[in-house]
Amino acid sequence: MYFIEKLIIGSVWLISFISIWFVPKQKYRQAAFIFLFTQLLSWIFGLLVVEFGWIEYPVRELYKANATSFTFEYLILPIICILFNIYFPENENLYKKIIYYINILAIFTLMEYLIEMYTLMIKYVHSKWYLTFITMGILIYLVRSVYKWFFNLNRPFSL
Repeated sequence: MYFIEKLIIGSVWLISFISIWFVPKQKYRQAAFIFLFTQLLSWIFGLLVVEFGWIEYPVRELYKANATSFTFEYLILPIICILFNIYFPENENLYKKIIYYINILAIFTLMEYLIEMYTLMIKYVHSKWYLTFITMGILIYLVRSVYKWFFNLNRPFSL
């Protein structure tokens, strides 16, 4: 791997492990469920996207075992989903909930787009930034819905 890519991957791992400290102790069980369920979905969808040739990961970990990005599929995305769900503004109005979704998705999409533009970690082949925004929105909504259903929270498929 190249220096900048190694630096980014190392930084992401460090930030991800530090961010676990921001999960309240009473929410560890929910966080573990969200982490594992997100990994399940991410593994399936990540492999499909790569196998269909929409995205390539030229520089990645475990390059002989898997064509997807291990750090993204198994660490970054599950941590983002944990923090998204743990700090979701549950008691706010619909407008604030939609703004919360859009802000998280916009930050995530912008970071991926910048990484795609300036590094060799990801390459859009038949994909665009807005497809990342849409698919991540669907994935985060699905994880949130199953999380609410599993833990018997109110109205699982509502925002």
